[in-house]
Amino acid sequence: MNYTDIPLGVKVQICVTNGGDMQARFISRVMKTGEKSLLVIPFMHKGVRVNFNGQNIHINMEVPDGEGNNWTFKNCKIDTIKKNGLIYHRIVTPMTEGIENRRGERRTYVWQPAIFTIEGVTEQVFTTLKDVSPSGFAFVLDPKKRLPIVNGKNVTCTINEKDGTTIHIRGKVIRKEKMDQYVLYGCRCAEQNQEVLDYIARLNLKEDVNTNANNNTEVHQEQQAKK
Repeated sequence: MNYTDIPLGVKVQICVTNGGDMQARFISRVMKTGEKSLLVIPFMHKGVRVNFNGQNIHINMEVPDGEGNNWTFKNCKIDTIKKNGLIYHRIVTPMTEGIENRRGERRTYVWQPAIFTIEGVTEQVFTTLKDVSPSGFAFVLDPKKRLPIVNGKNVTCTINEKDGTTIHIRGKVIRKEKMDQYVLYGCRCAEQNQEVLDYIARLNLKEDVNTNANNNTEVHQEQQAKK
């Protein structure tokens, strides 16, 4: 997807990090499009408009296309502007074309500790699960660990939830990407697992809280525009 092809009215999700640990994610709707920027309903947290100023802030934006595929635009910058009496968040990115979700499905960001059993690595690895989808998952590692992880290696991710539930996600490494402060490994599952699907459903239920907050803001903006 090209940046200029992002349609009016589509819901976008941004993921904000400090170059390492996940900080937050927010959902909003595109209200105005252009060649160089998007204007969206302001991203809110507990009724307060989010301020994206700060050091080492990294923002990636996910956008779905008409066929249900998700595209990522990295290194976005977000500021607040006023246009025709309404407040918007303006999103710009240096990318003219997005990166397609290789798993073909929406990824739910997790960013929580998990235990990984990796083929070729003797001991279990305690690190961070970045995201999960019905067909795969991604995790990150400190590059200083220098573990022998290459494409094709089998990985089992074990998640221990607060209620005592244990979830196992199994896949193979299909990509490796060096980021600012960690190395990301993407894994593809051989088949879908019902306990994983249930886990994703619970995560998405929590996400609805932020979505509803933005929807309420959207209604307010539309009402203001009609005055």
